[in-house]
Amino acid sequence: MVVERKVLLHNLREIKDFIIMAGKYQCDIKVKTRDKIVDGKSMMGIISLVGCQPLTVVAEGDDAYEFAGQLDLSNYRYQ
Repeated sequence: MVVERKVLLHNLREIKDFIIMAGKYQCDIKVKTRDKIVDGKSMMGIISLVGCQPLTVVAEGDDAYEFAGQLDLSNYRYQ
């Protein structure tokens, strides 16, 4: 299963909270821009993308839909 969502992460606190949330799931989570893809559970990776908003989050694995559901309820979801 693969799901994709757009998010906005404005500061270190939001990035930290996103990573904590992502760490609760077994699925593979990537955060990407047009030309760069980083591990969605990596603080440094996501920080390197902050200037390129919105970010695209791609989750793949057994609990990807659960992760996407939690992301949909968060303040990070780009409308």
